[in-house]
Amino acid sequence: MEPKFICGNKYTISLTNTISLSVLLKGLPSKIVVDGHELFLKNSFHISLVCINQIIKKHNILITSFKDVVVKDFCEFVAKNDVSLLSYEGFRFASQENLKTVIVMCKVSNLDKFFEIINKKYGLNIEYPPSHVTLYAHDGKTGIFLTDSDDIKNLTKSIPNPIGREL
Repeated sequence: MEPKFICGNKYTISLTNTISLSVLLKGLPSKIVVDGHELFLKNSFHISLVCINQIIKKHNILITSFKDVVVKDFCEFVAKNDVSLLSYEGFRFASQENLKTVIVMCKVSNLDKFFEIINKKYGLNIEYPPSHVTLYAHDGKTGIFLTDSDDIKNLTKSIPNPIGREL
């Protein structure tokens, strides 16, 4: 099932309650090998902006309507503040159990301000997420949730550009 659009037609929300921004990338190799692992190009690309289910789990949030209020807050925020891709920042290999992916880190405008608002409004201390796009996966589909600096530190490592050109 495809993610559904929210806040107009720029952002989507998935079945895992992740608010995302789609990005278009063309001309990438269909497969690459990193650390001996053959990885396949995903067929679509997005930046996970707000991983609501992961936030609920990591912060033990008991508010039953949290998903709905965060989506409402996000839509109100983006009505006044553009949240867009600014730049790509470097490649990383991610590994978690049997999952293997290659991601490219990126900068996103105003997302830090949204998390400041959410933290203040709900009395939370959610870390600004490490914005990235999953380019390749062991099965061409399954990514790894990387929602804070601990995930980046523990589950990824920096790698040279595996695609042979800039994005």
